[in-house]
Amino acid sequence: MLFTWNWKNTCVVFKWWHIRTLPGFVFSVLAVILFTAGYELLKSWVNRWQLGYVNVLSGASASSSEVAIRRYKFKRSLFYGLQVGYSFLLMLVFMTYNGWLMIAVAVGAALGNYLWGSSSPDSNVTRDMSCH
Repeated sequence: MLFTWNWKNTCVVFKWWHIRTLPGFVFSVLAVILFTAGYELLKSWVNRWQLGYVNVLSGASASSSEVAIRRYKFKRSLFYGLQVGYSFLLMLVFMTYNGWLMIAVAVGAALGNYLWGSSSPDSNVTRDMSCH
């Protein structure tokens, strides 16, 4: 694989996503930006869900807390798996080694973080770049 700025005849992750025309290229860049911003939305939603669930767990009685903790861990694991799968798809887009698509991933991440990232200074401690 070689880094390139050439967009013609670029295959993006799937056989059916093959860029052959300029409008197809523009659509693909916009789609990657939106897809990446969607990943940031998912991360934000999962973080808010976790905070809400922790509040519910802290108010649960001792007898119901064990079941609630298991349910929480199961759901958290499913959400984590979804995030990892999503981030791997983004990684595959990045691994096309196409400079335009790489920029689209970065722009989508920045846009998503701007729209759905927390404005609290300490919230970024829990949000890392491990799956970007």
